[in-house]
Amino acid sequence: MSNLEPSVSETSNHTSQLSQANKMRVGILGGSFDPVHFGHVKPCQELAKNFNLASILLMPCKLSPFKSSSHASIQHRLKMLSLIASGSSLLSVDERELWRDTPSYTYHSLRELSDETGGQVTLCWIMGMDALNKFPDWYKSTEIMELCHILVLQRPGYELNCSDQQRAWLEQYLTDDLALLENKTAGHIFVTATEMLDISSSQIRAVIASGKQPRYMMPGAVWNYIQRNHLYTGEEFNDDRLDVK
Repeated sequence: MSNLEPSVSETSNHTSQLSQANKMRVGILGGSFDPVHFGHVKPCQELAKNFNLASILLMPCKLSPFKSSSHASIQHRLKMLSLIASGSSLLSVDERELWRDTPSYTYHSLRELSDETGGQVTLCWIMGMDALNKFPDWYKSTEIMELCHILVLQRPGYELNCSDQQRAWLEQYLTDDLALLENKTAGHIFVTATEMLDISSSQIRAVIASGKQPRYMMPGAVWNYIQRNHLYTGEEFNDDRLDVK
């Protein structure tokens, strides 16, 4: 694959190609989710439909290797994700990275998931185009490709922008052939036609800090929770005052 344009087949006959799966496919979306918003949820719903994903795990990290800290506590972030998942037959929350004492490395989580499922599930890690640019330098990136496929979301304003060495590494795995995703359980990167919404957690935090409402950026249950617990205002409740209604 010489470019990163989404395959035409994805929007035409991909559903029929992917409907003959021998193994259940599960998507995984990792991140800080600080807070979770429509930019996380809606692309996942589209990917599940287009790639016949049986479920999607939302995997919050305790400490990202790329960030110094989170803004809301583990308990608050987990509760907001639980509010999303509780009303969905597609989404569920995987807490494993929250309780580690070390930074959250994708390889460790995928290794555990692969062992737990006994190789009977095809794992699809979901990332944005911005993350793809850095992916060759992730911890054990080559080993990650032995455990899963990567589904890449288009992100407004982002395209592949990496060194020649990084691009050469990516080219080993990039494909627009859906049959490869179907016939192999791991080892390919597919740039999808699905776009990330132009919403970020940092944008939402800034809106809240300014005294405005980001209601259109996230589900109502999450916004109500943020308001009740005064999150992202500098007046957060302590964890022992957690409002779990």
